[in-house]
Amino acid sequence: MARLLLLLLLGVPLAMSYLGYGPIILNTEGEQRIVLFLGDVRSVITEPGISLAFPVTEIRTFESRWLHLSSGPEPKPIQTLDKEPLVVDNFAIWRISDPLQFNKSFPEGIQEAERQLNQLVKGRVREVIGRLKLEQVLSREVPGGVDLGPARASGCVPVHKDLDGNVLPLTLTDVITARACQNILENGIELAEVRINRTEIPAGEPEAKVYGRMRSEREELAKKYRAQGEEAARKIRAAADRDAEITIERARGDATRIRGEGDAAAAGVYADAFSEDPEFYDFVRSLEVYRKTLGDGTTMVLPPDHPFLKYLGTAGEKAP
Repeated sequence: MARLLLLLLLGVPLAMSYLGYGPIILNTEGEQRIVLFLGDVRSVITEPGISLAFPVTEIRTFESRWLHLSSGPEPKPIQTLDKEPLVVDNFAIWRISDPLQFNKSFPEGIQEAERQLNQLVKGRVREVIGRLKLEQVLSREVPGGVDLGPARASGCVPVHKDLDGNVLPLTLTDVITARACQNILENGIELAEVRINRTEIPAGEPEAKVYGRMRSEREELAKKYRAQGEEAARKIRAAADRDAEITIERARGDATRIRGEGDAAAAGVYADAFSEDPEFYDFVRSLEVYRKTLGDGTTMVLPPDHPFLKYLGTAGEKAP
């Protein structure tokens, strides 16, 4: 009988603790618990360890670790600012930051919280992407006109820094995260990040229409670049031709000047040389005239005493 009583004294509290009714509470890493007695909150346990509670209490356990919530693709495409449909798949990283407030906001449990969080995140994704054109969404640009003041005051705006400690500009997912975090923070949920897995254009006519428009835009852009290239090439060729003509004219001018200077120097040398012997100078000039005038088959009829025949006498003697 004593043994049975001992088993009851030890077994009943252990069984009640195992079923979540105290009096022994073992809180492990990654868990947080709320201790309730007749619906009233007695304590909130957030640190791992062993605690004692009044018997026949209700203990509710919540995760304290970061959780992953995948929204899956939107059943209805999101319309961008230029009226292009997009199928967006995103996920969120979140955790229960305040178990007491979380329990008040979602008495049905974590599934209800995930459902509402998923709806909220999808709404913020649709809101932010709806402010951008398709090309801006694909390049992950940040939309303008989004009021992040309340989110910044709540500490929901992420801050990223580079290796030098400089604050980096916000990204598209940062804006979505801030907008969603601002609305869910009061429910005891901390939202760390919202990420976009993929953005796709619905297959069929919308896809063909978008790709056709993109192809036309690229063709127009290619024509523009080709026209700009041809214009730049014409300018370069015109400048090169102009520079070539200027260079050639300068070279011709220099050549004429140098040739004139050379002829002048040669004339000076001839003048100095021939001034020493005028008769020899007369002889050389006469030979130059003969060379230019007389050739094969040349016939001239002149009197014997003509000055032209001055040095054409016999044996190179002067004509009488």
